[in-house]
Amino acid sequence: MVDSTTRTLRVLAGHAFVLTLDANPTTGYQWMLSNPLDGRFLTLLSNEYIPPATSGLIGQGGHQQLTFQPLRPGMTSIALKYCRPWDDGDCARFSFTIVQISG
Repeated sequence: MVDSTTRTLRVLAGHAFVLTLDANPTTGYQWMLSNPLDGRFLTLLSNEYIPPATSGLIGQGGHQQLTFQPLRPGMTSIALKYCRPWDDGDCARFSFTIVQISG
């Protein structure tokens, strides 16, 4: 079964925002863009893995943080997939975010 999440965010142009998603790179899976961003509205500033605060368990998952910069007012979307980079057909989860950017 594939897990899918949809959400709407309201953000301000010029003010970066972060999407934080559960992730565990020891499985080979990572969050990546399903479709290119609309460069008129958003840029991806960073995509980094944040390990768990307590690392007592081997293979314990953490979070992946994707930081975006909204460029101008409008509406766009961010489509993400949680896949193994070498096996694009084996995606476990999807995240779709509608972004409303105000000035």
